[in-house]
Amino acid sequence: MPEYVYSIILVLAIVGIMVWWVAKKRGEEWKGEVIKKRYSPGDYENSPSYTVVFKTDEGKKKRFTTADSKYYDSWNEGDRAEKKKGEFFPSKV
Repeated sequence: MPEYVYSIILVLAIVGIMVWWVAKKRGEEWKGEVIKKRYSPGDYENSPSYTVVFKTDEGKKKRFTTADSKYYDSWNEGDRAEKKKGEFFPSKV
């Protein structure tokens, strides 16, 4: 087989994994509360990132990392959240 066929197969596999991951994230539905917030200032190679950690009512931990400081600042530890089906990020309840 020509080499470009392997490249096409690799690209299709990567795209397939990404589509599966996005569908899985959008399909989640849960309620919980903020248990931790973390700020990573980054360095000369990485931009700053903000992580909000939620504990669901079922006891699982969910982490959301964003580069948006406004979204990060809108959450406080103890805030209740709800992640609705079809959305990427949870919203306050």
